[in-house]
Amino acid sequence: MKIFIMSILLFIFFFTYGNSESQLYNQEHEILLNIKKHFQNPSFLSHWIKSNTSSHCSWPEILCTKNSVTSLSMINTNITQTIPPFLCELKNLTYIDFQFNCIPNEFPKSLYNCSKLEHLDLSQNFFVGTIPNDIDRLAHLQFLSLGANNFSGDIPMSIGKLKNLKSLQLYLCNFNGSIANEIGDLFNLETLLLFSNHMLPRTKLPSSFTKLKNLRKLYMYDSNLFGGFLKQLCIFTEIVSLERYQVALNLIEIDLSENNLVGKIPNDFGELQRLTYLSFFMNNLTGKIPSSLFMLKNLSTVYLAMNSLFGEIPNVVEALNLTKIDLSMNNLVGKIPNDFGKLQQLTVLNLYKNNLSGEIPQSIGNLKSLKGFHVFKNKFSGTLPSDFGLHSKLEYFRIEINNFKRKLPENLCYHGKLQILGAYENNLSGELPKSIGNCSNLFALEIDRNEFSGKIPSGLWNMNLVTFIISHNKFTGEMPQNFSSSISLFDISYNQFYGGIPIGVSSWTNLVKFIASKNYLNGSIPQELTTLPNLERLLLDQNQLKGSLPFDVISWKSLVTLNLSQNQLNVQIPVSIGHLPSLSVLDLSENQFSGEIPLILTRLRNLNLNLSTNHLTGRVPIEFENSAYDRSFLNNSGVCVGTQALNLTLCKSGLKKPINVSRWFLGLIISLIVVTFLLVLFASFKIIKHYRKKRTNIGKFMGAHFISKAKLHRIRHSFLNDRTKYHRKWRIRNGIPHSS
Repeated sequence: MKIFIMSILLFIFFFTYGNSESQLYNQEHEILLNIKKHFQNPSFLSHWIKSNTSSHCSWPEILCTKNSVTSLSMINTNITQTIPPFLCELKNLTYIDFQFNCIPNEFPKSLYNCSKLEHLDLSQNFFVGTIPNDIDRLAHLQFLSLGANNFSGDIPMSIGKLKNLKSLQLYLCNFNGSIANEIGDLFNLETLLLFSNHMLPRTKLPSSFTKLKNLRKLYMYDSNLFGGFLKQLCIFTEIVSLERYQVALNLIEIDLSENNLVGKIPNDFGELQRLTYLSFFMNNLTGKIPSSLFMLKNLSTVYLAMNSLFGEIPNVVEALNLTKIDLSMNNLVGKIPNDFGKLQQLTVLNLYKNNLSGEIPQSIGNLKSLKGFHVFKNKFSGTLPSDFGLHSKLEYFRIEINNFKRKLPENLCYHGKLQILGAYENNLSGELPKSIGNCSNLFALEIDRNEFSGKIPSGLWNMNLVTFIISHNKFTGEMPQNFSSSISLFDISYNQFYGGIPIGVSSWTNLVKFIASKNYLNGSIPQELTTLPNLERLLLDQNQLKGSLPFDVISWKSLVTLNLSQNQLNVQIPVSIGHLPSLSVLDLSENQFSGEIPLILTRLRNLNLNLSTNHLTGRVPIEFENSAYDRSFLNNSGVCVGTQALNLTLCKSGLKKPINVSRWFLGLIISLIVVTFLLVLFASFKIIKHYRKKRTNIGKFMGAHFISKAKLHRIRHSFLNDRTKYHRKWRIRNGIPHSS
């Protein structure tokens, strides 16, 4: 009997439980479909449909626990509607992620109804207003990210009541009030991201942060922090009594960049044994880099750029896990430590814009992971390590403005990954490495002002280069028929190139600067060169170019500087140059141009003009007869002026002055023509109207009376006589002799 009763009870229990579970499932399914409807049935939710064959727990945006929805994630789906107010009818939700959308309005307080919520991510949206003072109603939150929105006001005290919070991310907002000291009460906090809140008033790190003993990551760069750096850091390290503040010992990542911190980096920094990431760039730090910093064996990233640090780089390096070192834009002196050659995981070494000197250690060239090497604008000398690029897939190599000599390393582009090669203003010589011709990823080559010689590696002409600057060297050869269509800056000036300008230049449609001064280029300037719409500077001076200038240059709408001086160009100066709206420098001096100075050049305002040493003739336009152009027309024997303003021959009185029609006078003439035309049009309208009326009356008269041919002849004869008399009077009045 007992067994029977137990069986009945179990049956009732499972039946009731199963029925309840089924009911919950159906309710949640309807809620999800309503969410889809609220978001206006977006295409990314097209699979959210009512179905008896598939469960909503299989939808990629949903996670279920025991057949109930616990997680809803819609990341980067371009949602533009508000959060559904009924969202928390999904009673078991613990995880909500709507990051990277376009959700508007204030913080949705309807989320308070999600009583089990542990993870909330609304970052990268368009929320506005303040964070509610009662946000602590989300009592179970462990993760809260509201970053990259338009929240303003204070970071509220109520956040300090979220005792379970492990990650707080309020970066990149418009907070303009205070940072709550109560954040220091979040004893479980491991990650604190408050960076890029530059509208905060100038502030120091809240002293309560010393209580964050579990803090691992602190990011507060670009948040208007100020004050003595030592005092800021003591919040975490307490130099005098470190044991009192164990919080520092747990820190793994610190980023206080882009603030107004001053003072020295403490020597006791070496106590942060767990530290992997350190960034203090763009502050006002002074003093030396503490030797203990490079003894931190877990350290992988050091960013101390853009400060006022001085002294030498510590010689002893035991932080063998370092992957990125950036000490650029300081006042460091001395040599690169030899121990840097032991950093086999190093990918980026930035030491540019310091006062470092000596040679680059040969061991640096053997680093197997190195991708970026930036040491430009220092005082380095000697030869470069020969193995650079051989052992690592080098991508960026910048050594410009130093005193390096001899050749570039032969294997710089051995792996074909090099993207930027900058070596200008050194004492480098010899031919370019052949490996450069295999750099299919190279887009910037700047090696000007050296002693390089020989021909350019043939493969280099076929790269997708954007910047190509090799000026002030001793390169030889001809310009290529085909070159990168992406090229924007092309400078081969002050070399020994010869031959003509290729017609293939018409494909360089992105070209902004074409500089080929001081070479041995010959032939004519091809018409194809005039089809480049983005060209701003064209410098072909000091070559051996001949023939006439292309007459159609109207595509040069952006051209600012045109220098073709010291060539053998002849014929007339094209009138079309006067139609270039941006032209401010025109130098055609020391050529063989003839004919008169085009009057249309006077339309180019504030023009820096040099037409000296040619074969021009005629009078200088009156607009150019002032001291600003006192050297613009020298050594043109056929040119004269009407005043003594320029040091040129005065024109003879019988010489016809160039017609000089000012803009206002031209406008007046055009206005008179238009008015006259309108008056004639109005008079014609009146005459036609009068004639039609008269013809109507004649028609009526002729309908009642017959007019004989003789009478019509007399009328016509009288009309012709009147017209002849009027015509004769008009000719006499205008002084036109009468002809038979």
